[in-house]
Amino acid sequence: MSRDYEHMLRWYPPAWRARYGDELTALMEDMYAASGRVPPRARLGLVRAGLVERAREAGLVGTAVGPAARVTGGSLLVLCAWGFFVVAGATFGKYTDQWLHGTPTADRALPTAGYGLAFVSAVVAAALVVLAAALVVPAFVRLVRAGRWPEVRGPVWRAVVGAVVAASFVGSTLGWARHLSAHDRNGGLPAYSVVFVLVCLTVVVGIALGTAAAVAVARRVELHDRVVRVLGLLALGVTAAMVSMFGGVVTWWAAEATHAPTVLAGGIGDGFIWTSSSAPPTLLAAGLLMVVGLALAVAGSVRVLRGIGNRPAT
Repeated sequence: MSRDYEHMLRWYPPAWRARYGDELTALMEDMYAASGRVPPRARLGLVRAGLVERAREAGLVGTAVGPAARVTGGSLLVLCAWGFFVVAGATFGKYTDQWLHGTPTADRALPTAGYGLAFVSAVVAAALVVLAAALVVPAFVRLVRAGRWPEVRGPVWRAVVGAVVAASFVGSTLGWARHLSAHDRNGGLPAYSVVFVLVCLTVVVGIALGTAAAVAVARRVELHDRVVRVLGLLALGVTAAMVSMFGGVVTWWAAEATHAPTVLAGGIGDGFIWTSSSAPPTLLAAGLLMVVGLALAVAGSVRVLRGIGNRPAT
């Protein structure tokens, strides 16, 4: 059982474990020693509490101390929200890669506008995220030169490995796809469908690891007040771009459901659960990810605005 307790404690951040780990272990021993196992419901509760503590330590939730911490925490929350949008946007892009062929020429104006808005908004948001990362690079270099590389080595290396693995899988799968017909790539070849799902999962894991590394680095670097403020403004811009991207997706979706329902009914990934000409499961999944991302982005933007509003003029 001691190993089981140690495994459960890993969900909590190191500082929290050092302070409260022994107490929690003793509590679990008193409660579950007789049965010899931690019930599934209790496990889920411990996992949830551990993740909340990690989010609180990163400044993503809870009451941050000081305006700079609010701006930084809010900006990181927007970054996490962008991770949801990257996954959702990639899903949407794959789903709609052949939509023009099934849409009557006379009815293409509105979905084209929506699709274009979503694409441009995604490019703008990605550019803002890259700019924010570039602003943090000098502080990261100072952190490494100060001998604090071991503090972020684990998350950064995991992100690098995740990115390399994901890129390798994507590259090899694209090479395979070039030799397949459109029918095979869109469900006609079961082996390719299985590999495609695995590649998607690898990419999602890579995005999650990259986001976790960014949060770990941002928590430890020392940023000038002006840089913190600029990062907060960039986070607000990313949120606005995500709202615009979501509006473009909804516009495209509504227009296609009205004028070209067969495009929605025959999209990639549909038919495994159900097929719909108005609410296909793949688009529903992408839409849900975007809604979750928007909720996080709005919460983060509120924290940023409160932090900027409370900062003294410089």
